[in-house]
Amino acid sequence: MSPTPYIFNQLAGYIPKKAFDRLVNKYNGNSHVKDYTCWRHLLVMLWAQLTSRRSFRDIEASLRAHADKLYAMGIGLNVSHNNLSHANAKRNVAIYRGQARRMMAEAVSLPMHGKELTDLMCRFSLNGFFAIDSTTVSLDMRRYPWCTPQKGCGGVKLHTMYDILRSVPRLCLVTGHEERDQTFMEDYPYEKGCLYIFDKAYMKTAGLNVINRCGAFFIVRRKKNVLYEEVERRECDGEKVLADQTIRFTSRWACLGYPDALRMVTYYAEGKNETFQFLTNNFELPAETIAVLYKERWQIEMFFKWIKQHLRIVHFYGTSPNAVMIQIYTAITAYCAIAMAAEACGFEGSLYDFSNMVSVSLTERIWMAELTNRYNILKERKKKELLLWPDLFPEM
Repeated sequence: MSPTPYIFNQLAGYIPKKAFDRLVNKYNGNSHVKDYTCWRHLLVMLWAQLTSRRSFRDIEASLRAHADKLYAMGIGLNVSHNNLSHANAKRNVAIYRGQARRMMAEAVSLPMHGKELTDLMCRFSLNGFFAIDSTTVSLDMRRYPWCTPQKGCGGVKLHTMYDILRSVPRLCLVTGHEERDQTFMEDYPYEKGCLYIFDKAYMKTAGLNVINRCGAFFIVRRKKNVLYEEVERRECDGEKVLADQTIRFTSRWACLGYPDALRMVTYYAEGKNETFQFLTNNFELPAETIAVLYKERWQIEMFFKWIKQHLRIVHFYGTSPNAVMIQIYTAITAYCAIAMAAEACGFEGSLYDFSNMVSVSLTERIWMAELTNRYNILKERKKKELLLWPDLFPEM
């Protein structure tokens, strides 16, 4: 009877090796390579991401501590910081970018979560909710001189389309941080019947028109300098929804970019004591629902925060453009693998909790489903214990 595989092997099992090998063959990734293949390189980078290593020497030291398990884990022996440095600098980044895209495509097939949003989607015949935004990872120009300087510093920007119902990225594109958010707005793969949510940095009328023409919907915050005229006004409650209007742009370039009428909802956020104006081409959703859906943008912000803090794309292992790109794409691959594993195991906590649980158990021979079951039981027990607090601390 074969032993239970390590947690690390089970997690790596969510990365399709055959598809990865096809990418390696396509780009001759293993050409002139004797031992340290692209697959081994990917596994080492996955280990580094999950264990939050900070440098090549740190990775090497952590692997040496588990030298007796590396062969069974598929990583193999003789992994040195020199091998890692050379692979990150010389391997074709298209292999790792292609693998990240494959993982995102598979992760989008995960079941949807969030009863209120799924009910809303069914009620108004929508096909999904997506947030689009970008985040910048700052880089020191002294260590990364290849970066295009902007405002005295360098960096890379991660442009992302995020599936709100499945909590996974649908598309990620890495560019220099000098690229504006609007640049790629017309190039995203919009789908008919889906609703896309943007902040006001994406207030580009030509891009919004592309979404409108393909039968999709958008919600975007209005910039103050965008001029318009009112066509129609609907009744509203006057408490949170201050106005619900049909408008048209009046400035020349805005009219050329988006010639059709659209809807503007003015919403008062009591918690922030601030008024927001949202533009949309959906005339069916209730006005307050437009504002509520815009709030779902926080999920993509949490994704950026999570991938920066809990997967290593702030402390880069190498300084070349190739090394930075490979590390970012392997971080996305790791995120998708964690999301798929958590769903398969029926994990009831957050991805952050699942990642922490897995990262401290990578070299344990136990099924992830069993580990998840222990967590779920403990979580349920804590819930029951919390119900006792009112009795332990009665009102004075």
